[in-house]
Amino acid sequence: MKKIPLILFSITFVLFLGVYLFGCVDYEMSAQLNSDGSGTMKIHYWTKTSNLSMGPKVGDFSFEENQVKSDYSSGNTEVTDLKIEENQSDSTKHVRLTVKFKDFNKISDAKGFAKTKPFWGEGKEDMEFKFVINKQEQSSGFTASNKLVYEFEFPGEVLSTNGVKDGKKVTWNKTLADLKEDLTLTANIKKESKKCGIFGLELPIIVLLGISLLAISRKK
Repeated sequence: MKKIPLILFSITFVLFLGVYLFGCVDYEMSAQLNSDGSGTMKIHYWTKTSNLSMGPKVGDFSFEENQVKSDYSSGNTEVTDLKIEENQSDSTKHVRLTVKFKDFNKISDAKGFAKTKPFWGEGKEDMEFKFVINKQEQSSGFTASNKLVYEFEFPGEVLSTNGVKDGKKVTWNKTLADLKEDLTLTANIKKESKKCGIFGLELPIIVLLGISLLAISRKK
């Protein structure tokens, strides 16, 4: 068996180390969540083009169209509006996509969300939201300076949260340093009040009464 020359090994190791240490990915997610658990997510992530010299992937993040579609598609999720482009001014490559989902609680069925634990459900007095990003993300393409931004718009008033509230929107601005442990995003949302009055229980009664009166008048 031939021995690998020391100089070749050193160069290979340095290249690998460079990609690992500086192969950073910045990530932004903007999501709209409906009361029934369906919704959409707009995802944007980017990296320096030099980080892609060894292939179209940095950690868990792909920069190749077919792979991106595969990563974020499942029986519960659908990828739309996918765009991959390079920014020559700062030598970065960007991936932008929209993901439509039927059930927020099942988004982790898609590979791109496999390291998350989502929850949206009815509590005693409100709707409960929780989104956990596993701490393994810190070794999957991020560095300590990387920006991680998560924004969710909810269907009702935000009663409490560990993020920054702005109306029905909540934003969490994080970095890799926050992923030494599982990163947990939480919010409690006011339940939608059940409609009543003429648009609720009284409307069918009025319609039935009208039909009965019409039938009686025709018999006379």
